[in-house]
Amino acid sequence: MDTATKVYVAFSSAELFSSTQTYLLNYPEGRVLSNEEILGEIRRRCSGIEFVGTTEVKTAGQAAVEIEDQIDSLDGLLYFGSLSTELLQTGLPTVAVYPLWGQWQEAFHAYKGSRVLVATLPVIPDTSEAMFSSRLDAIADKLKLVDAVTRLKRLKILLITDKPVLGEYAPYPWQTAQEGREEYERAYLENLAALGGEIVVRSQQEMVSQLQAVPDAAAGEVAARWIAGAEGMKGTNEAQVRESAKLYLAMKEMLDKYNANAITTEGYGVFMYHDGGLIPSQGLPASMLCTEGVIATSETLVDSLITQQLGLWITGSAGFNGDYIVDVENNKAYIGHCESSLNPYGDECRVPYVIRNLPQWPIDKQEIGGACVQVRLPEDEPVTVVKVSVHDKKMAMFSGQTVNGDQLFPGWDEILCRTKVAINVDAKQLFEHLDWWAFDVHRVVFYGDHRQTFADLAKVLGYELVVEDGSLQICGS
Repeated sequence: MDTATKVYVAFSSAELFSSTQTYLLNYPEGRVLSNEEILGEIRRRCSGIEFVGTTEVKTAGQAAVEIEDQIDSLDGLLYFGSLSTELLQTGLPTVAVYPLWGQWQEAFHAYKGSRVLVATLPVIPDTSEAMFSSRLDAIADKLKLVDAVTRLKRLKILLITDKPVLGEYAPYPWQTAQEGREEYERAYLENLAALGGEIVVRSQQEMVSQLQAVPDAAAGEVAARWIAGAEGMKGTNEAQVRESAKLYLAMKEMLDKYNANAITTEGYGVFMYHDGGLIPSQGLPASMLCTEGVIATSETLVDSLITQQLGLWITGSAGFNGDYIVDVENNKAYIGHCESSLNPYGDECRVPYVIRNLPQWPIDKQEIGGACVQVRLPEDEPVTVVKVSVHDKKMAMFSGQTVNGDQLFPGWDEILCRTKVAINVDAKQLFEHLDWWAFDVHRVVFYGDHRQTFADLAKVLGYELVVEDGSLQICGS
């Protein structure tokens, strides 16, 4: 099966603008790049993307005709020049590159409201090789966003719930109060289908049956590996870790069975009261799967899953999804859940974790129900916090700096969720922009300053970007 992202490429000019053709005459040691050289540099930076088209000069009209002939097989457009109305009307996610010194810029603008990202590349390379290379890198990064959105067409989500289609936790009652759950889900699934994503719903009992079929020895091996990698255990025991290991193996088996590439389960309270008996915590399984590059989101939070999946493709990390609180008086935001990927930077580095019991279960059930995880996420680091709303076709975003939670509240690790981050923010701005209706009560934390990247992603998706803290002036790209 051909899974490469296909991008049509076209050049509206070649080499120098006519009035600067004397450049080499007056500066013979100069260098002017050909279209072939430019495309070669970009192709080298974009593995997994197939470029369709040629480096011959084409008018926008000629390119539009060629695109129309193969529109069903194309995923994006890379155009060197100012976009015409015909090219904008193709609807393809587009990277429009201004060929500096190759043509004038008068018609080149931000294409506001369109799925267009813009960049500049001089046909006369910059004096600084690093500067020129960074321009090429920027074009490649924008094309990788097109690739990420294209990959949503191959996203098959396995959703484990007894309340189809979207599950017990979400949508929340206030989200469906106006139109009703049935209409909300209809609109949601329609918008998800427009992105190309697919949901496969299976019952909790099927997952339980799969869990019960896991051999004790296989679960024991996984549990031993998890325990060996942890800083320690608190409030739980090896037997409960094995129960969560069985769930991990069952989730992997179901992913393979249904040829799915991401999974979201119910969790916590719903797991506790399952008719077939208590289901062990998915905190450890979800954390380990996310660290392995498979998005596993709790509480059937499909918006969070899609946010994490896009973030994984873009940043290399699944991020940290959790419940979201704004503390206006202390100028902080708090995000917490009982699972998180162990590689917050998307690289080989793993952060420490402690294996814990679930925090909010009754006192008499503290050492049952499987095990979750307290991940020690880095402090004093920049983060970008994001959430997609498929139903509303929006993306929320803000940024901040993580801080030490113990310096804010005594017993920080024992408050609600096991894994938490505290973030220095402009809390008044965040509270002003709170939109529980579109984005529910969860957000996803990605380590690093990815504000412009996610802003560009919103454009490629065709989603409205809500910059909740006013930290980024969006100016077209």
